[in-house]
Amino acid sequence: MRKILSIIIILLSFSHQINAQIAGNWTCKGPIAFPTNVSGQIHGIGRCTQIKFHPVDSSVMYTTTASGGLYKSNNNGTSWNVMGTDMLPNAQCASVCIDYTNDSVIYLGTGDPNYYGTSYGIYKTVNAGGTWTLMNSSIGNRMAVELLMDPNDHHILIAATNSGIWKTNDGGQTWVCKRIGGQFTDMVWKANAGTNTLFAATFDAVFRSDDRGDTWFQITNGLTPPGSNGGQGIRLGVSPADSNIVYVAMNCDEGTIFKSTDGGNSFTTVYHNPSQSLTGYDANGGGQGNYNFTCGVDPDDPNTVYIASHVVWKSTDGGITWTQLTQWWANLHTDMHHILVNPYNHSQLWEANDGGVWLSTNGGSFWTPKSDGIISTEIYHAGQSKTREDLISIGTQDNGELFHSLTTWKCNRGGDWGARCDFDYTHNNYVYYLSENQRRRLVPNGGGVSINLPVKCDGNTRISFCPSDTNVAYAGRDTLCVSTNIYNGSITWSIVSDL
Repeated sequence: MRKILSIIIILLSFSHQINAQIAGNWTCKGPIAFPTNVSGQIHGIGRCTQIKFHPVDSSVMYTTTASGGLYKSNNNGTSWNVMGTDMLPNAQCASVCIDYTNDSVIYLGTGDPNYYGTSYGIYKTVNAGGTWTLMNSSIGNRMAVELLMDPNDHHILIAATNSGIWKTNDGGQTWVCKRIGGQFTDMVWKANAGTNTLFAATFDAVFRSDDRGDTWFQITNGLTPPGSNGGQGIRLGVSPADSNIVYVAMNCDEGTIFKSTDGGNSFTTVYHNPSQSLTGYDANGGGQGNYNFTCGVDPDDPNTVYIASHVVWKSTDGGITWTQLTQWWANLHTDMHHILVNPYNHSQLWEANDGGVWLSTNGGSFWTPKSDGIISTEIYHAGQSKTREDLISIGTQDNGELFHSLTTWKCNRGGDWGARCDFDYTHNNYVYYLSENQRRRLVPNGGGVSINLPVKCDGNTRISFCPSDTNVAYAGRDTLCVSTNIYNGSITWSIVSDL
């Protein structure tokens, strides 16, 4: 039966696939500009993982993406351009470090820091992304979740990876392991000029180095995770306003906050309240753990702290009490990975999340997408109209169903959209989605109706349309169904064959 079904679908679709075999040039159709929202739910363009600012130029920013490479903005996030990473064998990027003596020299940690997937290791460019060279001697393909350059010697870098902490003294030519093992989640310099001290965190522990990353020891004084399940993901926060204050944010128990006032020698618990979640979709909880979790501290006021996970929380009293600033479905995309204040303009609060790069200029209550040009949409499936080449529908990871018409992408429906999609041969531009949760015919920029398919749907279910009779469609997986009124408001099916 599987063979029969496959043959029928192949034959029905063969007539309009012949031309697709002709080789040709490819151009990106996007989304390039941030999609227009017609769904009412917050939407995005693609997952960004880290934001870095230029060492001396206040208008230049960089962001890494989970599937689209490294991007640079020359106008404070108004627009972005990819930095030659399309030519790399994998465009998953976790971290970036810009040489403060020469911004044409950039180091890039590859891999997916949110799903903890390694890639090819660390790359380096000396011509601003024109070409990239793999710099993974000894360190191998380990994923660097953070790359920090020594402020006194630009040839020295420290990498916190998914397996230990590594250091190079020769600009990435060779790497030496300085801390064996451990899946690291964050690393920061102590916040004052000329410091020798770094802090680094794993899922469950915090480490400190007082000799510029050569040796590390675990901090245990006051840093015991509540409960028996460890920290469940840790992030760090420091502020140049007071180098003695260090924050440790743990994901456990809906968000637990520790604070040091003696430069990281000892910590006290300033927030532990499982009944009010800092890491969930709202105060009642329901988070995703280490996948989306970030901590930031105001550079002017060390008592102003931000925690972002599904929503943004803010404390103005050193982490003791917290106020929720956003709703995950309304004003800022969820699944948040990096929150930080612009070091050149402290009125700007920036965030990288599954929807792209976003900016707040009022302390975190109102947000604007700043993601034009970031081509990082993670597409599950795509379908193109049989009658118009400009009509395209894609189902995306966490950014809904996006529909392209003429030159514009629109977000019709938010959330995770993993169903397979296809167009029929009518001129109604109907899009059909088949999955366990979707058995619908959708009208672009409008509503949809059930297609009433009488069999189970999953990721292996297919639908195909007859080019010579626009009334006819076949669909199924183990069971083959046929409809002869596919364009009607109420579609009916007959079972052709069943295993």
